[in-house]
Amino acid sequence: MHATEFLTLLNILVAFLGVLVVAFTAFEWWKLRDLKKELAGVEERLAHRMRDGIRAAHRVIASYAVKDPEERIRLLASARAIDPECFNALNGMGYAYLEMGKTAEAIDAFSLAVHAFPQDKAGYCDLAYAYKVAGETDLCLKYLRRAVEVDASARDDVARDPRFADVRDGV
Repeated sequence: MHATEFLTLLNILVAFLGVLVVAFTAFEWWKLRDLKKELAGVEERLAHRMRDGIRAAHRVIASYAVKDPEERIRLLASARAIDPECFNALNGMGYAYLEMGKTAEAIDAFSLAVHAFPQDKAGYCDLAYAYKVAGETDLCLKYLRRAVEVDASARDDVARDPRFADVRDGV
């Protein structure tokens, strides 16, 4: 092979590699553009979610001043309509139902909170209290024990909570 043939072959190889680099760069640029669009969508959804969470939290906070339990439930339900994952709305609804003597509805609300937030000890304690009010001591103890399984500090909470004075030894 002569030097000119070698240089020609080397030029062809370099040109081919150059085309590959340009093609790879274009491909990556398109992927980056798509990723940028996707990131903008995520940012928009996150901002929307945060606004909804804040709006729902404002309604939950406003519910603390509402004396009428039915009106409180409507306000808390509107908070859940804005943000279905609003834990305090569910628990607030449960306590409003208890205040109205509607234990079954309270148990349903607290059960939804436990289902939506299985790692939150407060939901289990609230559900346990509703079962205690309903006279279901076994279920009360079951959910108090579950609260302790989820978060060991719940044991201290139960020990200090006068609502559980007559059942705390079973936890």
